[in-house]
Order: sequence, then structure tokens, then C-alpha cells
Amino acid sequence: MKSLLDAQVNALRVWVREEIGDAERIAREPRVREAIAALAMVAGRGDVTRSELCAGPARARVEEVLRPLLREVGDSTFNVTSPAGKLIATRYPEYCGLQVTEMQFLPLLAPVFRGESRFIRPFRDADRVASPPQLRAGEAFGWIATPVRGPDERVIAALGIAEPANGVLSAILAAARPGETGDLFAFDEHGALLTPSRFEANKQFSLPGARPEAREGIALEPYQNGRGAEVVGAWRWLDDLGLGVAIEIEAVEAYAPLRFLRTAFGVVFGALVIAVGAALWSALSVLRLRGELGGQRKIGAYRLERSIGEGGVANVYLARHDLLKRPCAVKLLKPSRASDEMIARFEREVQLASQLSHPNVVEIYDYGRSTEGLFYYAMEYLDGINLGELVAREGPVPVARAVRILRQVCAGLAAAHAAGLVHRDVKPENIMLCRRGEEADVVKILDFGMVKRIDADHSRNLTRGLRILGTPMYMAPERLRNPADVDTRADIYALGAVAFYMLSGKKIFESGDDLELTSRILNEVPPRVSQAASQPIPVELDLLVQSCLEKRREDRPQRIADLIEALDALAAENRG
Repeated sequence: MKSLLDAQVNALRVWVREEIGDAERIAREPRVREAIAALAMVAGRGDVTRSELCAGPARARVEEVLRPLLREVGDSTFNVTSPAGKLIATRYPEYCGLQVTEMQFLPLLAPVFRGESRFIRPFRDADRVASPPQLRAGEAFGWIATPVRGPDERVIAALGIAEPANGVLSAILAAARPGETGDLFAFDEHGALLTPSRFEANKQFSLPGARPEAREGIALEPYQNGRGAEVVGAWRWLDDLGLGVAIEIEAVEAYAPLRFLRTAFGVVFGALVIAVGAALWSALSVLRLRGELGGQRKIGAYRLERSIGEGGVANVYLARHDLLKRPCAVKLLKPSRASDEMIARFEREVQLASQLSHPNVVEIYDYGRSTEGLFYYAMEYLDGINLGELVAREGPVPVARAVRILRQVCAGLAAAHAAGLVHRDVKPENIMLCRRGEEADVVKILDFGMVKRIDADHSRNLTRGLRILGTPMYMAPERLRNPADVDTRADIYALGAVAFYMLSGKKIFESGDDLELTSRILNEVPPRVSQAASQPIPVELDLLVQSCLEKRREDRPQRIADLIEALDALAAENRG
């Protein structure tokens, strides 16, 4: 039992490290820092009303920049807390402007305000939020809390990302329950269960002598557990996580020699090997990438020089080939995200993208698995900024420049469509603007992780059974209704949404959450870009963007070649 308990503690800590890494990456994003800094300034005004704080533009901006980043890591709820303990932004509007509990929750944030990221054990809202007008229904939430720094690098707020107690945290423990009656769960300092027990009646952990100050214990003499059964058990208190982990098994099963040998010992050693192996693999992979094993960082034939990007499922590094010496970008799947589904998507992305050879599509050089078992692919290194960064930095793109950029995006998509591929994730962040020699604004389309082959009758749809993947703002209505029912006209819709954003600096629909956004995309007529933009928009371009955003795909331009022809005519007119 003790070995199985240790293995699950190790697995739990590996997961927490990965989640903290994701939270810290989000908190370092310049857009997130700027948005939270602006909100903190509003919250710091002595005369600010709750309505100004919670329903104002500063809070809306925080939601806008956080939502796509949270979607990448699979989380649904966030809190932004000031050093005084005020909730200045939450996913639940009724909690905004309230205080976290001074005696229970605020002390746990103290290390975060000193600059440390922390896992905070699951709390129910009644114990976390002081005097909420009404309580959110549902399970308790654990939190990954990380500091957010202002322009002067002082910690100005704590960003908390929710981890439902009945989610991954519970699944890690439940995966190793031994035998027919074995139970594995987390508990707080009072013995109350923080994750669901195998048995609904079990709500309290009561192993004799189980006190946080004792740190760990084991009871081989049967005792009565929280549901009244005679069990034996072991437990361990984890100061760094603020919770304990316990294992129990009914004494009758534990001391049935043959059955116990067949089940418990098998589960103990199996779970130990899997958990420790996964922890060692992840740790060794990270050490190799960081050059902490004494040698240079190397993946396959590529030497990694520095990190240039990090996403929810993969990291990107600037690298050089050992022999060719040319710079390239190596995209490396995170060990913690290497599920069968993600590996299949990763392999499909590189296999399909490598079929394309076009100046406006990122070029794939190589693909493989490192000696440590890490999946990677190498592609051309692009020195530039994406469209989202361009608009955030400079505002709406002037018409002539926007037409040149859109023309190149169309050319790259035309190559993909000719190869029988639909990109399915056309958005500003996947369109890079680079410099080639003296030529500026050379477009490269990135990220073929969502690509779908439409010329194969029996191609596997990897999105089946998962949540809708992608960014809803740029999804065609038919994709929202049925993610598998898409063709090239879905990319044409997305291109229209990108054009609207480029020309106006605004999104076609502003919305507080994905449900409302989805409803508006499905049911509301989008505004004309000429109405939303601060610059004059030619009538022809205005109508072209509007036609791309039609609800019915039959009403949109049917081929990307139609857009190329229209954009060429607009470019010629601007030159004239």
C-alpha cells in the first residue's frame, strides 16, 4: 500500500508541475499582463463601483485575452485576485468585487503575492468566497495560482486557474484503486474528502493517528472508515500541496492471501512502474532539453538553441541541423500531452503539411521521435509577427496593405485546397508576416494541427468525441453545428472574419462567453466592416468581406480562386 501511495503522490506532483508551467506561461503573456494591469488600476481607485469594476471594458478585456489561452490548456474557470484579497475578475459575475475568505483562502495566496506559483487544494465556494449572494452549484475547485507582474515587475495580482476536484486530480488517484474495495483519495487537514471516494457513503478519512503534523502513517490493524467498513490503510500529508493522500482497502480483501497477491501486489507494482516511469521520462526529457545532463540540447539531428514559443500541447525552439547548419524551428510535443489522440493529431499535422510546397505555407523539413521518445518536427524558422500581434500593436491595417496580405493568405489556402485539405483553424495567430530579403509582409500560414482531408472517403475524424477544437470567433456556422461537416468554404468564412478584424481592429462579434458567441455566430447577421472600421473601406472590399461571412455556405464565394480574382482587381485599382 505504501508503494502504491508513493507512486500516486509522484504522479500527482508531475501533473501539478505541468499545470503550473501552463499557468506561468499564460501569466507571462504581454497581453495578459497589460489587461490585468489596467484592471488592477481600475480596482485600486477608491471611488470605483462594483459595476465599473465588474462590467467595465477593463474586465471585458481580461476575459477576451484569457479565454483562448485557457481553452488551450482545457480549463474553464479563472479568478484574478488583488493583493488585498478582492476578486477583480472571475468567470462567475456574481462573485466579482467580493473578497476571498480572510482566514481560509487569502493566507494560501500569500506565497503567490511574494512571486511563487502554487497549487491550492480544492475549496468549496462557501469556504473560498466571503458572503457570495448565491453559491455556484457543483464540485469544489482546486486552483493553480500564479503571480501576475506589472510594468515594474512587482506582483499586482494572482491569476487562478480552476481544477475541478472531480476532474484530473480525482482521475489520477482513482486510476490506481486496488482490488474490489480499494479506495484512494485526497483529504484536507480536518479529514474531509477533497476528491470523490469510490464509495458514495465515504465522506471522512479517519485513520487512527492521521494528523498533518505526523506527516504519514500506516495501519495494518483493521479500523472503521468513514462508511463504517473494516479497513486497513496508509496515508501521507503533502505540505507543498496542502492536502493528504490516503489509500484504504477492506481488511477481508487485504488479508485474503491468494486474491491479495493477484490483485493488490500486481496493481502496486504496475502503478509504481507506470507512475515512476512517466515521472522519470518527463524529468529526463526536461533535463535534456535544458542541457542539465552535461551535454548540449539535442533532438534528433537538431541542436536546440532557445525557446521561441510555447502552447498548450507543444513547445517550439530555434534550432540548427548538425550538418546543414541552417536555422529552423523545432516543434516538440509536451510529454504530459502525449496521449494517443494528441500523437495522432501531431503526426497528421506534419504528414499533411509536408505535402504542401508553396511560398505562403510554412515548409516542413523533418519529422521523428527523439531517443527519449519525444515527438517533434522541424520546419523553416520564421522571423516576424503574426496578424494578431500586428493589429494589437499598430491597430487596423490600412486597406492596401490588408489586400496584399489577404491575397497571399488566399494563395496559400488555394494550394491546400488543391491538395484536398481544409485548414480549419485560419485565424490571425496562424498567419505570420515575415521579411524575405528586401520584401516585407511575406505571409506564411502556420499550424496545420486541425487540417482535414476532404478528398478521402474514409479519413479518420480525430475531432470526434472531443470538444469543438479551434477558435469559435473564426468558425463557420456549419462547423459549430457539426465539426465534421466542413469543406473549403469553412476556410473562406474564417478568412472573412480575419479580414474584418484586420480592417477594423475589432472582432465580428463581442461576447462574454463561448455559448453567447456561438449563438450570435449562428443567428445574428454580422455588421459590415465599413460600419465597424475607422478607415474608409472600398465598396468592393466591403461586399467581399460580407459575402465571406454569409451564414449559408452556398451564399459565400465557392472557391478561393474567386477571392484571389477579386483581390487582384482591388490591388490594381489601388495602384491606379
